[in-house]
Amino acid sequence: MPPQSILVTGSSGLIGFPLACGLVGGGHRVVGLDPAPPPGPNPGFEAIESTAESVEDWRRLIDVHGIDRIAHTGGISGPMLALDKPYAITRTNLIATTDLVEAAWRADIARLVYCSSASAYGDTPPAPVPDDAPLRPTNLYGATKAAGDLIVDGYRGQYGLHAVGLRFSTVYGPGRRTSCDIREIVTKSLAGEPVRFQWGKGAPRQFVFVNDAVMAIRRALDVEPPPQYAYNIAGPDFVDLAVVAEIVKQHVPDADIEIGDGPDGTGYRRDRMDISAAERDLGYSPEFGIERGVGAYLTWVRESGTLPYVA
Repeated sequence: MPPQSILVTGSSGLIGFPLACGLVGGGHRVVGLDPAPPPGPNPGFEAIESTAESVEDWRRLIDVHGIDRIAHTGGISGPMLALDKPYAITRTNLIATTDLVEAAWRADIARLVYCSSASAYGDTPPAPVPDDAPLRPTNLYGATKAAGDLIVDGYRGQYGLHAVGLRFSTVYGPGRRTSCDIREIVTKSLAGEPVRFQWGKGAPRQFVFVNDAVMAIRRALDVEPPPQYAYNIAGPDFVDLAVVAEIVKQHVPDADIEIGDGPDGTGYRRDRMDISAAERDLGYSPEFGIERGVGAYLTWVRESGTLPYVA
């Protein structure tokens, strides 16, 4: 990828921060936008601790910094946040996204990568779940991601916006601060605390390690215009929490983990996602299977001292 000026929204978040740092390491000029400060000192990119409140704010940001590509990772992440503030979820995930898309179209941005979620699908059809599966979200978070997908794709199809949407499965790994089953198992086990889940066995998920999520975005930022808008992004393994628990016990032999039977409390079914289109068009090939990913996560938690777990 030749040097570019790239705006990363949500640049202090789980995906946005390592993405911004990686792009800087690749020789690009990066502007990060996030109301929260970066999680580490001297991130190497210009970090703007703010939000954009209108199309004009986004357009000014794009023009002042000479932005030619955008990775939109920002938003209220996951259905567990702001549960009692539905409008805040909608304002952040949908209205702000629409404003950004309009500004990007007006500025003729070379590429906008919209980070969506498999939550947009709600209950999925049987595996393998294709990229064009029906969007039938079961919660407001999923609804905002699905609506964002439709808006971005609408701008792409009708107005020529250069956009790619990535629908991520459950992302885990270093830097995750919101509630996450794998995070809870890893951090509590390392802290010597018991782990108790009333669900998990027989309810597999296709977790994706954060490094692979970042790699997918970097591919989508630079690839030739792909033939479709949306791509599933997931890890290579489809496993339940009992498998995760056994991997953790291999690294932490005295870990006290109990995983119950049945699906979790998210309220929707997600079967194995088909990632073949992302492999074909984006060159996406996940490098972290569940064993390698959980092992790397355990190492990071040990070395970073992020204990104890806080939901």
